[in-house]
Amino acid sequence: MFRAIKRSFTEAIRGMIKNGLMTVTSLFVVSACIFVFGVFLMLILNINFMTDEMADSYEVNVYIERSVQIEDDTVSVFINRDTAADEETYQATVNSIQTQIIGVENVDVSNIVFVSEADVIAGFKNSLGESAISTYTEIQPGFVGDCFRIKLNDYVKAEETFEIIGAIENVASVMKADEVYQRLALLGNVSTDFNDTKYQEVKEKLKNDILAIDNISPESLEFVKGEDIVKEFKKDLTDDELKIFEGLPDDFMHDAYNVRLKDLSRADETIEQLKALENVDTVENTRELVEIIENLKNSVQTVSIWVIVVFAIVSLFIISNTIKLTVHNRRKEINIMKYVGATDSYIRGPFIMEGIMVGLVSAVLAFFISMWSYQGLVSAIIANGSSMAFAFDIMDFSLMWKDLAIAYVCVGVLIGAFGSFISVRRYLHV
Repeated sequence: MFRAIKRSFTEAIRGMIKNGLMTVTSLFVVSACIFVFGVFLMLILNINFMTDEMADSYEVNVYIERSVQIEDDTVSVFINRDTAADEETYQATVNSIQTQIIGVENVDVSNIVFVSEADVIAGFKNSLGESAISTYTEIQPGFVGDCFRIKLNDYVKAEETFEIIGAIENVASVMKADEVYQRLALLGNVSTDFNDTKYQEVKEKLKNDILAIDNISPESLEFVKGEDIVKEFKKDLTDDELKIFEGLPDDFMHDAYNVRLKDLSRADETIEQLKALENVDTVENTRELVEIIENLKNSVQTVSIWVIVVFAIVSLFIISNTIKLTVHNRRKEINIMKYVGATDSYIRGPFIMEGIMVGLVSAVLAFFISMWSYQGLVSAIIANGSSMAFAFDIMDFSLMWKDLAIAYVCVGVLIGAFGSFISVRRYLHV
């Protein structure tokens, strides 16, 4: 085995020297072909690198809805109280309203409860978190009023029922539970956001819902407070631009979860899934830039495949002709070896080895040409302060040289071996 390899190697060297100018021509042409192949390979590697870098930095901001949501289906019917009327007259008014409410067809008569103004306000205060209680302003008596809390048989007909009840004499207003909450919050000068306890539950549930989406990178999920988002945004603003935000609280922006995606090609699908989650206010992303990179990546890969195929065919043709010249010069020797019983592999070995060596030497030449050209180009881009260097991360050659070297050697060996095999085959049929 070793002797056969040694013989093939020696004969291959002899054949390369004997062919002289044709071998040199083959080396230059094949090197050029491999270099062009390398240019497109380096371009693909850079685009993949940029895409990966973008995937690492590409964030989707999921803003949390903080508007009040009261899970209560009761309706409050507030009573208009005449401050000049005595208690007996007021009680007669209350009884009259109750009787007329009972007579409304869509009202559930088993769920009619009279609630005093004090109890209405006390119930509202109990629903507030500690931070809201600290800013709560006491509501003056008479600003809210007593009410009847009722339930409806059919909430589809709610608006129609509200109009009927609202037309009853001495009924001040008819409100759903969330509307009552917002009115009391306004009167008490507190936020209509979720109370603290409820908001913590909402945040935790939304976090779990986000992580349940398979394209979300779990380790990337980060909670950001609205006031921090505003402060970060204001850093890059001029004094004139900052005037626009005068008078606005630092937390006027909603809190958000920042997430990253595992697969950018599924960004549209994932963003729609995020938007559909409960308690999501808005979803922000920079999908347009991702699409540009993805389209460029696909275009370059398609063009590269065709260019590589064309140059591979050219290389095969050149190497094939080089080996063909050697084979033609030794055709009589090959015929004699065939007649004395030499096997095809024994005869073919030196020629295939010659093709492999031409391919290997060409690959080495192409590799160093690629390295010098790439490093020179990158240095020139950085030295000139090109915006390209800042807009995109250019891959350092040290990160790609192994992939490039392996690809060059494989392409060189395959083209050389296959080209030689094609040339020798016709002379083995004696």
